[in-house]
Amino acid sequence: MTPFGGRNLKLWFMLFVAVPLVVGAAGAGFLHALTWVTRCFHDHPWLLYLLPVLGLLMVWVYANPARAASGGVKALIAQIRTPSATLPATMAPAIVGTTLMSHLGGASVGREGTALQMGGALADQFSRWVTLDEDEHRTLLLCGVSAGFAAVFGTPIAAAVFALEFVRLRTWQILPCFCSAFLADLVGRKLFHATHADYRLPVPAELSFSGLGSSLALGLACGLVARLYLFLHRRNSAAKSIPNAYGRILFGGVLFVLLVHFGNLRDFTGLGLDVIESSFIEPVWPTAFALKFLLTFLCVSYGFRGGEVTPLFFVGVTLGSAAAALLSLPLSICAALGFVGVFAGVGAVPLACAVMASELFGLSIGGYALLTCSISWVVAGRKGLYDTD
Repeated sequence: MTPFGGRNLKLWFMLFVAVPLVVGAAGAGFLHALTWVTRCFHDHPWLLYLLPVLGLLMVWVYANPARAASGGVKALIAQIRTPSATLPATMAPAIVGTTLMSHLGGASVGREGTALQMGGALADQFSRWVTLDEDEHRTLLLCGVSAGFAAVFGTPIAAAVFALEFVRLRTWQILPCFCSAFLADLVGRKLFHATHADYRLPVPAELSFSGLGSSLALGLACGLVARLYLFLHRRNSAAKSIPNAYGRILFGGVLFVLLVHFGNLRDFTGLGLDVIESSFIEPVWPTAFALKFLLTFLCVSYGFRGGEVTPLFFVGVTLGSAAAALLSLPLSICAALGFVGVFAGVGAVPLACAVMASELFGLSIGGYALLTCSISWVVAGRKGLYDTD
């Protein structure tokens, strides 16, 4: 049974309107709040030293009022694969609030975890009022995830592909995901004035054999970085060394503050959007990607909330920018390929990242991006952050 036949047609029409409206509005609100929080951090440098305290507050939130939502993205994936009880209503506000706290203190975390949980949980609340079978319930969740990703990142086609790719599904549900993603992105931009960075390449990428060789080399480099990140992530040494969640995040927060303060690494805090944008214009230091890699892994592994996609974009774009001197492609194209290449390997989502590259940088980069993302995915091991088996 598909969700679009007979008596269900009117129901799904309402859901296809309601879910993107709600999630698009929430996504835009989150982006506005994130911009304000980031500005506060940069205007008041002393907020860095509050990060350990903010970390303790995050742990308390998930140990008490949002205890049911502590499963995060893993719980969301489990719900999509086998829909059962509705996701907790506290999941969306908890992840949004704790992500904002992370960025208020300058933690090197991202926003994709927020986008996915927020979109999926808000969409799933509709299942409390309508009767859905398992396949319909899964479709609702995937539409919410697509809408959340599109609203936060501004790439609706990549959002729809990502929604299915990160849970390893290949079904017709890509169609409603497209609808939800496009409408949520439109709602966020037009009704709630959400803005997204413009990364359009100044010069189109023209396919050539030397260019394909460079994109392959970048894929290898991105795949090796992704493989190292996954290796460290799976060892989970932070959790093993400090089992207590309060002690773990306190230690990680203090260590992060010391590294940033004494290493003069404020450019590597938060999302790092300024550095990302400059990487397309001028080459960065070869060590830049390694420093962001270290700080991101530290924050995520010790329990700070938000995700790691945008920091991994930072890692990739600085890697590509630094490597451009050794390759035949222009600096901006190398930076763009690195931007998507590292996360393609870490998340094992090469198709979504190749599509994202085309949406962000222009269709001309699509061939290079597909090669870079595919090679990175293979080198990284073809299993990523979202694989639970």
